[in-house]
Amino acid sequence: MNTKNNKRSRNTDEAIIRAAFESMLMGGKQISKITVREICERAGVNRSTFYAHYLDVYDLFERVELHMAEMCRQRMLGSPDGGFRGMLERVFGFILEYKEFYQIYFSEINKVTHLMQTMNAPFRAAIDNISSQNMGFGVEVESSYHFRFFTAGMSATIAYWLERNCKETPAELVDMVVRQYNGSSLVCRWMEWQ
Repeated sequence: MNTKNNKRSRNTDEAIIRAAFESMLMGGKQISKITVREICERAGVNRSTFYAHYLDVYDLFERVELHMAEMCRQRMLGSPDGGFRGMLERVFGFILEYKEFYQIYFSEINKVTHLMQTMNAPFRAAIDNISSQNMGFGVEVESSYHFRFFTAGMSATIAYWLERNCKETPAELVDMVVRQYNGSSLVCRWMEWQ
């Protein structure tokens, strides 16, 4: 019996995923241009096998993205070293490691905010808890605003970094993010111009 978790099924999944990545990376193809037929030919499987595992090409890439988000989560939490700063550096390091995938994938999706939503998914309960806390400034949901501001900024930062072919190191990127939350930030400078 070929169940979802047996070795043969996992090997088929891996072959299909590898073939899809080869189509993206070697062929420089956008997801919308990759066909099930092409993936099947590269993977050495027939169409019925592909459809036994995935609904279509988009379902395949959505599941790959979720799998990569889980891999990133494991990398983030795999080491307590460096606290929040270290965690950010591990996230940027992960994105750098898989930059070709993310560059092609997000040129297709055209919004890195989807990445943030996917990467945040495993932490939803903790995020909701933090976002619901009263910061003591008289606005009940202020922490939710802060979280949305931060994730939107992170999304834009990652998009621009990928656009620039990840020229800065993960450590340099973390330094820039940290500087945005201190007295030398651009926002603080704007406030001085008034």
